[in-house]
Amino acid sequence: MLRRLEIWGEPEARGRRHGQTLGADIRRMRREILTYLARISLYAGALPLYGLLQWMARGFWPFIPPRLQQEMVALAAGAEVGLGSILLLNVADDLANNSPRCSALAVGDSRTDRGDYVMGRNLDYPVFTGPLTEFQTLFLIEPHRGQRLASLAWPGYVGVCTGINASGVALAQLSSMSRDRSLKGTPAALRFRQALEDGDTVDAVAARVRSMPGTIGNNLMLCGPREALVLEVSARQGAVRLPENGLLTTTNHYQSPAMERLKGRFPPRPPYSVLAAYQFTEAYSQARNQRLQELASGRRLGPVDVQKILADPAVANAGTTVCTVFHPAEGRLWVARGQTPPVNRGPFEAIKLWD
Repeated sequence: MLRRLEIWGEPEARGRRHGQTLGADIRRMRREILTYLARISLYAGALPLYGLLQWMARGFWPFIPPRLQQEMVALAAGAEVGLGSILLLNVADDLANNSPRCSALAVGDSRTDRGDYVMGRNLDYPVFTGPLTEFQTLFLIEPHRGQRLASLAWPGYVGVCTGINASGVALAQLSSMSRDRSLKGTPAALRFRQALEDGDTVDAVAARVRSMPGTIGNNLMLCGPREALVLEVSARQGAVRLPENGLLTTTNHYQSPAMERLKGRFPPRPPYSVLAAYQFTEAYSQARNQRLQELASGRRLGPVDVQKILADPAVANAGTTVCTVFHPAEGRLWVARGQTPPVNRGPFEAIKLWD
């Protein structure tokens, strides 16, 4: 069964409970990062390189909402690790922007039995696939103010890259290669958590995201009981894409004309990645998006159908550490429980939220 952790109350209480409960795993995640840095620095400079990354991560601190700052400080104390380690876990994507393989789709209107929207997503990472699969945790968060939310993440992670709030707005974060980037903005996953806590509709969450300064390119899929959109954002720009005939797909490149000029270069394959060089190209992103469209065309779809689409070999890959399907109208999600990536090979666990 998927591990769950309920955290509630003031920021300090939430962070302390998170850190004390999952401290051993947080320290293990830190060791995994140090081991990787040692490998890529020929076992000579892991600690200096880790220190440099922490120093770079501190530049984001002034842009993090105060209540999330307080939660992170308490989390670090509860886990008995430095605040720099917690901060680095939460801003790694903003520093590396090196996850261009994720896939998502939303279907609704005439494409589902009752017209309700269903959203599914694969989250793919190039490295650390073992611990990201092993330590997957469903955080059930009840803040002292704002929306309750569920976030599928990892020990030490305060932001939201896969989640849903109590109003039924589901969210999936996908990196998008952009030339418009900044180190002076709210880290992506923390920006998205703030928006999920504050917004009670898809449009309200999208507006809240756009109200905060950004860092990297993202294709953010948002889905409610009867609507969906993709918010394509860069550090300072944004554009919305809506479903066509009840279908909406996204991978890791901008598709809206307004964002076309901001497309950035795809990153090279990182050392020791489980993925091939082709999987770090826009061609692979385009191919996955086309495959999603093909698999979803011409028929009605339900949650099980979306699970199968995301498991297709042309969509999932060796970096797929998370696969989740949301039914916002029913407050349900399904999480793939494969033991090794792609996790779609394993059974899906059905979860009813907020009974």
